[in-house]
Amino acid sequence: MADMGIVVDDSSSVALPEQWSPTSVNTYLKCSLAYWWQYAQGWRTAPTSALLAGSLVHGVLETLLALEPPERTRERAREIYAVEAASLLKTVDPRVDLDDLRGRAGTALTSYFAIEDPREVDVVPEGLERSVFAEFGGVRIGGSVDRLEFAVGGARVLDYKTGGAKPRYAEAYWRQLMLYARILDDMGVDVSEVALMYLGDPARLMVRPTPAGALTRVELEVIAVAQERAACHDSESWTARTGRLCSYCPFRVACPAWSDREVPVPGSAESTAILERSRELIRRTPSVPAGADASDAGAGADAS
Repeated sequence: MADMGIVVDDSSSVALPEQWSPTSVNTYLKCSLAYWWQYAQGWRTAPTSALLAGSLVHGVLETLLALEPPERTRERAREIYAVEAASLLKTVDPRVDLDDLRGRAGTALTSYFAIEDPREVDVVPEGLERSVFAEFGGVRIGGSVDRLEFAVGGARVLDYKTGGAKPRYAEAYWRQLMLYARILDDMGVDVSEVALMYLGDPARLMVRPTPAGALTRVELEVIAVAQERAACHDSESWTARTGRLCSYCPFRVACPAWSDREVPVPGSAESTAILERSRELIRRTPSVPAGADASDAGAGADAS
């Protein structure tokens, strides 16, 4: 992976979020230029069948696990799915492949029941889609935990991924979960484990402990990222980090570090016109409050 400093045109940018989320920390660390496009320029990934299937499955599992344990059956899951899917499909962009969406969601829910029996899940009170918040060294960070459940020696933070297990790409996911564990620790909740539940093909449950050193490391990382972002903002120069994941980045069509030809300065009218022609991106509306972290606004669940 190579780093390249890119000078941007910041004249059309909005105020950067005052509060970080584990998702936005990961976005920044992966590529701070992509972070700038997303948070300062207001671009987000257009809804896809994969992202919408992730949102649908998250909603079904949240509703299912909110029931009393004996009621968490396959039949109830099918009923919940029918209601959630009918509601979602009313607002789906016509370009979305509905057959693919249904197929992905069906695969994920089948995988879920193959991995665990929901009647045996011991959810912590208010442990579903729980909002969490902390402040590290003056840096505010918060987000929403998919699931918090009782585990040996404490609690377990679990995150659903509706794609197949790809351990070589999981570093960012583990960082995100360790950040949630550190935030919860600050809130007085002892988290002994974090877990990734992959609901694609292959389906897999991966669990890790939460050693004190790992929690300290992610806390310091948040502070360092906030300081680095401030320096990038002041200099109007952001770092493009090129690597194997660039081919999946929706900003690659306008990225000076990716293109083999000269492209307009990011943020300029010419650069914005290139992004506006992309089917992978849409511009976030100005209704997102300045200072709020809009990391997940309209983006759906992570389906990777």
